[in-house]
Amino acid sequence: MISSSKKIEGTPLLDSTKVQIRVIKALFVREMITHYGRKNLGFIWMFGEPMIFTIGIICLWIALRKTTHGTMPIVGFAITGYSSVLLWRHCITRITHSLKANSALLYHRNITLLDIALTRGIFEFSAVSVSGFLLSTFFILTNVINYPADILKVICAWILLGWTCISVGLIFFYLSIKSEFFSRASTVLMYVSVPLFGAMYMVSWIPKEAQKIALLIPTVNSIEMLREGFFGQIVKARYSISYLVTFNIFCFCLGLFLMSRIKKLGFE
Repeated sequence: MISSSKKIEGTPLLDSTKVQIRVIKALFVREMITHYGRKNLGFIWMFGEPMIFTIGIICLWIALRKTTHGTMPIVGFAITGYSSVLLWRHCITRITHSLKANSALLYHRNITLLDIALTRGIFEFSAVSVSGFLLSTFFILTNVINYPADILKVICAWILLGWTCISVGLIFFYLSIKSEFFSRASTVLMYVSVPLFGAMYMVSWIPKEAQKIALLIPTVNSIEMLREGFFGQIVKARYSISYLVTFNIFCFCLGLFLMSRIKKLGFE
């Protein structure tokens, strides 16, 4: 009886974690069904939509007879660059506006604002990840691009980029609840940020005076790391993993703190 009592007392955190995982999984499935339905292609559109966007960009550049960008093949440059842009825009924008479509769910005791925001972020991260993986696999098998030079570095860079997007998304989510103006302006802000994002250039291509400034942008670091893992020594990548991890930890903790300040139903 004593050992049984100790076992029960020692598992509240574990039980709570299991409940939250089930909640997020249920919300994830709901997001998929709500967005894409059960009929026709259904969930395939989850990753099919970002694939179509990326293929469109690739076809546009090929139509302009552009086969390389710097030292990188244009197809590889588009996959690493435009997939990153899609992750940034979709993840943050849809986390920011996720409450409008899901506010009724907050009447369920186990569902919180954080669950809704994290689920939307994980959903968008999964969709763009599958899209990038399938496109990369297809072009590798057709010998259009080479196999990544360091697949582990590619995976780590992509996860760090996704972490950045979700962390910033949580902060934007809070600000959009507190300010209607910010909620409307955030979409414009996403488009304005794209030129600085790091997807369309390498740090080594810009003047040395601007390189230090560029490396203060966390997404630039993760994309530089991503391209070094993808293309190897043909690119001169500059990035700081320690800075990127520190930034992500700070933003994620700040996002969690801000979310904790919002009441579940009052938002005040």
